[in-house]
Amino acid sequence: MKKLETKNVLLSKLKEFPGNPNVHPEEQIKALAESLERYGQYYPIVVDENMMILCGHGKKKALEYRGDKEAFITVMYGLTDTEKKKLVLEDNKIQTMSHVNFGDMEKLIKEIGDVDIIGFTPEYLDAIIHEVSADNMGVNFAEPAKKEQQFTPEKEAADNQEVDEIEAGMQKANTIVCPHCGKEFTL
Repeated sequence: MKKLETKNVLLSKLKEFPGNPNVHPEEQIKALAESLERYGQYYPIVVDENMMILCGHGKKKALEYRGDKEAFITVMYGLTDTEKKKLVLEDNKIQTMSHVNFGDMEKLIKEIGDVDIIGFTPEYLDAIIHEVSADNMGVNFAEPAKKEQQFTPEKEAADNQEVDEIEAGMQKANTIVCPHCGKEFTL
């Protein structure tokens, strides 16, 4: 068991882990900052005894983005260099091993009934809350069916031209195999 200490420190004291492989896009930083604004910093940034960040690089960036000066941290004492590197990798990897049960997620969204949930667009939330969504062909089944248009040779030519234009812009699907996990993906 490693010795842990929790405290508040100045953000300026925290150091980025050299070669941190985790990328934090601006969209994520803004979402983290919004979450911090709404709920506060409810879990700490994890650092070693030299204030080197092991877990929480994105949170530090979000706190800086907000203009905060301090962070709540946990200091882990006594880690070897190898353990520190492993923790940097494992912390993010373990989080990516979960998956979303979309049925349960949609139930929660419907229970909340609000289009202000961080990380989701209002349009997406509204479609779930009101069960209005277009299928993959653009048909919105929540709207009444439109009257059929009269068939004419001009309409057939326009439809054929539209199909030709769409097909001309399409690329052939390729299947690749991930060299890390062996799963097949069709692009």
